[in-house]
Amino acid sequence: MFRLFKHYVPHAVLLLGLLDAVMLVLAAEAGWVLRAHQIDMFVDPISTRLLPVFSFAVALQLAMVAVGVYGIDALISLRFAAARLLVAISLGVIFLSIMFFLFPGSTLWRSNSLYAMIIAFILLVLVRGLLGSVLGSEGFKRRLLVLGAGPRAERVRKLASEPIVVGHVAMNDCKSVIPTAIAREHIDNLAEHAMLLNASEVLLALEERRNALPLNDLIRVKTTGVHVNELSSFLERETGRVDLDTVNPSWLIFSDGFSSGRRISSFAKRIFDMIVSLQLLILSAPLILITAILIK
Repeated sequence: MFRLFKHYVPHAVLLLGLLDAVMLVLAAEAGWVLRAHQIDMFVDPISTRLLPVFSFAVALQLAMVAVGVYGIDALISLRFAAARLLVAISLGVIFLSIMFFLFPGSTLWRSNSLYAMIIAFILLVLVRGLLGSVLGSEGFKRRLLVLGAGPRAERVRKLASEPIVVGHVAMNDCKSVIPTAIAREHIDNLAEHAMLLNASEVLLALEERRNALPLNDLIRVKTTGVHVNELSSFLERETGRVDLDTVNPSWLIFSDGFSSGRRISSFAKRIFDMIVSLQLLILSAPLILITAILIK
């Protein structure tokens, strides 16, 4: 797992993002070269047009992030991914068109952008198809090892649709209700057990923490690079709301919701919202003006 702005990104998703960036650069260059050959124009080295090429790649990748191309639905369904890619590429090209109007020479020409857009869509769909055939859709999901085998752990097993629950460990905090749970005393090293299951996240779902919190185990797991989470934060992330039945005072203290680190991601989101809103306002300005005149 790779941590980015307090979000844990699976390595498969990070690999896909890097491949997308390469494909977008290649698409921008291919679109420029293709158009140059059509009009019998001499093809200069790519070093002479780095700004237009990389502005195309950056704009489209930001649009892809914004419309959820890297969301779990788009990662496990090629058809869903293709639809999201069409929306993202369209938004990116609209933004580039405005950039070309405001800052001539900073982006590709309109004809170049058209070719680059088509090539980018084809390359991005091919990358997803090839990577999906190699890794499978399960490779993009988080693998969850649950510490606990009581009603809370059972609830996680029923709730978790996006993460794959790869195992349960009975921590002797209550009577186990999950037959497949392995007793903690039967595991020599919990960190090695998590790595053996290729778990990307360990979830603490104990019924009673008093005298049952495995601090040493959690520290060892944390040092292996596996993300450690607790039930309240997990449920908030998966359902989008705070589960009052599982909240305890320690969650209020350690939750990321009060972290100042969110200011960075919130600021970036605000900037993106303003840019997209400005694009839509400029594009719809003539229609707004005509409508206002007609109403008047």
